[in-house]
Amino acid sequence: MDLLVGFEAAARLLSFSKAGDEVFVTQSAISRQVKKLEEYLGLALFERQHRSLVLTESGRVLFEVSGEALARLSTTVESLRRGQSEQGVRISTTSSFAALWLVPHLSRFKAQYPDVALHVSADNRVRDLSHGGADLAVRYCAPEQAMSVEHVLLSGEDVFPVCSPALLRRRSLARIEDLGQHSLLHLEDTQNAWPWLQWTHWIRAAGGNAQALDAGLRWSHFDQLVQAAAMGHGVALGSAPLVNHLLHEGLLVAPLSQRVPSPRSFFLRYGARRDAAVNAVATWLQEALGQGA
Repeated sequence: MDLLVGFEAAARLLSFSKAGDEVFVTQSAISRQVKKLEEYLGLALFERQHRSLVLTESGRVLFEVSGEALARLSTTVESLRRGQSEQGVRISTTSSFAALWLVPHLSRFKAQYPDVALHVSADNRVRDLSHGGADLAVRYCAPEQAMSVEHVLLSGEDVFPVCSPALLRRRSLARIEDLGQHSLLHLEDTQNAWPWLQWTHWIRAAGGNAQALDAGLRWSHFDQLVQAAAMGHGVALGSAPLVNHLLHEGLLVAPLSQRVPSPRSFFLRYGARRDAAVNAVATWLQEALGQGA
């Protein structure tokens, strides 16, 4: 095991000295460990170039397997060490899902599972769960991107205009054509990654012929866009299930009946760990999102 730990660190960092710093041994100790492992296997794992290391094909294969095995072993040992009552479950998700759905529902989760701690990592990177990046991931993607059997559909997505109740008291919004009389809030999308969250696309898909005014406030993050709508700054395109709790609490209203389904959905992805705590969080996510839908 010591040989594999030293090799995995050296292969990941491509440096004996950095690997030694990580596992608290000297550079020469890492070098001896790798040499001993190569002797045992009867093949070279690194090409030792001038001031650099390069993995051989055999080294690359061993690195992929050892990295996954060590990550799973580390997770299992940590789970046993801390005990079930203190076990934390790591969730990876998007910033918008964390801010608009997960945070407002945490009190319900804690009431149901008071002994399970959640560690939320919220950004828009796709983490490699096979290497211990997280225990669960809530991913926002197209169905064809989630064909793996390890993906579970949590909820589809509908898009529709939302605004604050105070805004409607000042100006009517009963038809799509009335949007031209309102300040529209826009989601910045220079790469055309989310056309279904753009006003021109939504109005056309909903069967309207109103002109979507490009003037107005623009936001680079969806959760900030929704917050601006709740504070009365204009009309935004909201997304269910992300805005459902705001509608339920009366902070937002959906004045129009038209809803346009988006090509994306929310999926649950499992990591390597599958114990009682992880299964509890996964079950809760499926039930809570199902009820919201």
